Parts: sequence; structure tokens; C-alpha cells
Amino acid sequence: AELEEKTASELKELCTAKSLKPGVGKQERVETLLEDARTNGEVDQMIAEMNKEARRDELLGMDKAVVLKIGEATGVDLLVKEVMVERVLLHEDEFGAATNGQEDEEEKKRPAKRARTGKK
Repeated sequence: AELEEKTASELKELCTAKSLKPGVGKQERVETLLEDARTNGEVDQMIAEMNKEARRDELLGMDKAVVLKIGEATGVDLLVKEVMVERVLLHEDEFGAATNGQEDEEEKKRPAKRARTGKK
């Protein structure tokens, strides 16, 4: 469909760029480019990508608990550290720095500062 929308001269340029015989008419050029895509595995790659996107949409449409069960059943680590770090950074950009709770405890343990009572 994408090739069908191109002009005959654009198709000729594509054929020439891929060192293919440009042919005479638009339809012949489309067929030449499609055959080249099939031969080079580009069609299989596009189909695999479309299937992956469909599966992504399917998983995103599922309830979180169902996705967690799928992850546990397949042995996939759903809590990827790099993803968690990126989410923390995004949150901090929006709401300020987060703490791990330990800093708050350490602050409470420090003695309060007293005012100076020195002579002038």
C-alpha cells in the first residue's frame, strides 16, 4: 500500500537506489520492489513487528494482575531496575527529589543545634 501511493518516478528512484531493474511502468516497479523486500526478509520483519505491536496492545489492555501472573509464569523479571530508575527520575523531575526513608531517620537521630551563648 505504501508503494502504491508513490509516483512512478519515486518508484524508479527506489529501484535504482537498490540496484534493481527499474522496469517500464509503475506496477512493474512496485512488483520489483516487493519481490526484493520478500527476498531480503523485509516483509517477514515487518510482519513480526506488526505482531509484536499487536501483542503489546493486548498486554497493555490487560489487568495489571494478569500481566504479573504472565510474567511469573514465564520467569520474566518484571521489576527491571533500569525502568524503576527512569520512573523515579521522571517523578523527581515533576515533584522534587525523593528519599529512601533512611535519610529522614538519620535526621531525627542528630541532636538539635543549640543557639550560641558566647560572650561579646
